[in-house]
Amino acid sequence: MKRLLFNIQRVFQPSADEMAALEKAIQIVHLKKNDFFLKENEICSSVTFIEKGSMRLFYESPDKEVCNDFFFENSLVGSLAGFLTQSPSIVNIAAIEPCELLVFDYPDVMKLTENWPAWRKLADILVQEQFVRAEKREASLLRNSPEERFKNLLEEHPKIFKRVPLRYVASYLGITPETLSRYRARFLA
Repeated sequence: MKRLLFNIQRVFQPSADEMAALEKAIQIVHLKKNDFFLKENEICSSVTFIEKGSMRLFYESPDKEVCNDFFFENSLVGSLAGFLTQSPSIVNIAAIEPCELLVFDYPDVMKLTENWPAWRKLADILVQEQFVRAEKREASLLRNSPEERFKNLLEEHPKIFKRVPLRYVASYLGITPETLSRYRARFLA
């Protein structure tokens, strides 16, 4: 919890009362590897920041899982659409590694953002970041070749290849595990 609170204090400089309200809303939750934070069709009643560990967001299709995103320490995680509308999620979110999470329930988030200017500002920034991230991901899938997506991922997030099983990375890139192996042999040798 110290990492998140330190980063928030450094960037937003909240008052003591704002910090106390935030700390009161935090629930610390631990997930084991492969445990779910959210399953498809569940109401996304909370969002979380990862203090330790990693998670993946994925969709179920009739014949396979499709990874859409990975999250590491200090990341906001949840089904943003499901959380904001309090409707059933269309995604699954599961732990890749054991995780320590700082969880915020919907009513607490609403109360924080309604009553405290620092938390409204933080929420606005986080929502904006999520929209930008989603748009970049969509553009990459539509405009870049699989090889370009691999190179970009390698450049921007090299830790993924050390912390995430390669079958999930291949799914994220929209390629087969065999193609991923060829790219790794060519560009990581």
